[in-house]
Amino acid sequence: MKSTGFKDKVKRHVASNFDQSLLLYQAFEEKHHFFSALALKLAESVGVAERSAILDVGCGYGVSAKLLYERLGCRVVGVDLSPKMIAEGRSFCDRTGIHLFVGDGEKLSDVVGDRRFDFVLYNASIFIFPDVSQTIEEAYKCLRTGGKIAFSFYPQLIGEENEALFDVAFQRLGEPLPRFLVITDYSDACAALKKSCGNVCHHRWVRPLNIEFLQDFFSIPAQSASLFPGRTYEVRRDLVKRLFATLGDMTGNASVIWRMAEGIKADGADRSTDTGGIRP
Repeated sequence: MKSTGFKDKVKRHVASNFDQSLLLYQAFEEKHHFFSALALKLAESVGVAERSAILDVGCGYGVSAKLLYERLGCRVVGVDLSPKMIAEGRSFCDRTGIHLFVGDGEKLSDVVGDRRFDFVLYNASIFIFPDVSQTIEEAYKCLRTGGKIAFSFYPQLIGEENEALFDVAFQRLGEPLPRFLVITDYSDACAALKKSCGNVCHHRWVRPLNIEFLQDFFSIPAQSASLFPGRTYEVRRDLVKRLFATLGDMTGNASVIWRMAEGIKADGADRSTDTGGIRP
C-alpha cells in the first residue's frame, strides 16, 4: 500500500504538471480535436444517455464536459487537481449545466456531498491516481443504483507483429524505458473497478499510429514527464520528437489502442439527492 506521504507528493506533482500544461493542451486539442473524440468514444461505448447526470473526474479544462453537454444535453460536474485548468475551464465551459471544481478525485464526497450521478467518468485520467481503489470507492458512492463508472486508459502502441512499440522506440533511441509510464496500470484500475462493481466490461478504440500526433501529444509537459522523468521540459520535448521519429518505418499497420472499462452499481437502494442545485 502506498504511503500517505507518497500519494500527496504524487498529487502535488500532478497538479503542478497540469498547471504548466494548460496552453499546450489547448493548442493540441485545437489541432487534433482528440480529447473530444475520446470523450465521445467513451460515452458511446458505455451507453451514456441523453440528459444524464455526469461526474467527470480529472476533467482538465472541461473538453469532455463541454462535449457531453452540447452533444447529449448532460449535466456535468467536473473535478480536477489543477487550479489553472479549472479557472480556464469555467470560461471555456460557460454553460448552466456544467460546474467545475478544484478537488481531489480520491475525495469526491468532499466536492459533491450526497448528490448522485448516472455516470462517473475518467477520460484519460485514471492512470494518474496514486490510490485507484480509493477513487473508485468514492466514485461508487457517488452513483445512483444502476449507474456506471467508466474510464479510458493510457495508450498502447502496438506494431504489426504485436510488438510493444514503446519498448522498440526507447531501444532505438538508446534511452532506458521509464520504470513507470503510468502511476496506476490498467490491471489495477480494473481490479479496483471489479471490487466495487463486480463485473467489468472492456472496450477498445483502435487508431492508426500517427507519428506527428504522438509527438504533439507527448510533448505536452504533463505527458513528457512520464517518459523522461527528471529532465527539464526543453530536454524532454526534444527527446519526445526523436523518440517517436524512430518509429517512422513502422506506421503501416501499427496501432494506437485506447482501452476502456466500465462497471455498474447494481445493488442497494439509493435515496440520495439529485444533482440539481450544484453551484460553483
